Amino acid sequence: MMDRDRITRLEQEIRVLSRSAAVGRPAVPLNDVVDAVGERALLVFISHRERLVGVSVAGRRVGLHDFGEARTVARHARSLPSADAVAGLDRLLRPAGDRALVVVPSPELARVPWAALPSARGRALSVAPSVSCWFRAATRPLALANRLWVAGPSRPHARREVEALRRVHGGRIGFTVDDALRGMVVADVVHIAADGVRQDELFSYLQLGDGPLHGHDLDGLARAPSVVVLSACGSGLAPVLLRRGARVVVESVRAVPGDRVVDLMVDLHANLANPAQALADAQVRHGDLGFVCVGAG
Repeated sequence: MMDRDRITRLEQEIRVLSRSAAVGRPAVPLNDVVDAVGERALLVFISHRERLVGVSVAGRRVGLHDFGEARTVARHARSLPSADAVAGLDRLLRPAGDRALVVVPSPELARVPWAALPSARGRALSVAPSVSCWFRAATRPLALANRLWVAGPSRPHARREVEALRRVHGGRIGFTVDDALRGMVVADVVHIAADGVRQDELFSYLQLGDGPLHGHDLDGLARAPSVVVLSACGSGLAPVLLRRGARVVVESVRAVPGDRVVDLMVDLHANLANPAQALADAQVRHGDLGFVCVGAG
């Protein structure tokens, strides 16, 4: 058995390698981004010299916006759902008008439950780690034919959730890491209801019946499903899945309330042809449960 210091050193080396692997990817030309955004609006938030600035692309026009002190925005993000925090964050969406949204958040905004903001209620909204990540995801086809439902052992209501989904939408049920990894290379839609633990990207995991499903397990996939729904508490695994080829990852930035999530997920999966709008509609119907659509919904 490896000693803890050795494990820590190996984890650090993996983190460095994973970050360096992303360096050198070509930037997407602005004209291509504007064309891809189309009738939507793109909002990119950046922390710069202690200010939060935003770049908007809407109606084929590009704008630059100063939203004030970054630490104030960070405080609002931590203070949700207070009225001041909601108002402070809601103003960030004004440059988008009433268009469907693509948001690239700064670190201060990384875990904002956007559906909690009045301007985002009922609106299709996709979140992406970067503009290039969203652009690549948007070029991938949306496939929905083959479905796999995976339940972890300790999440309350997880088994009831996946059984309800199979009853309504068909597909297969799995319970283990092996079930998940084998299924992901052939399924178009994978839904995992399990406890999630958020750490560094490759070491975040979902707890399944035979152990943890880590980010580094997913990073080894030859192919990722088109759509992955993580009914888990903030696992942080979306970037890995997008990198492996997923178009959309639905995940939560809050604790998942098991008593309400089943009906929300049944409605979401009934309308996956437009994942971001389906999620927005489901969260209006069943209450904002903190889910976000990551990628190109």
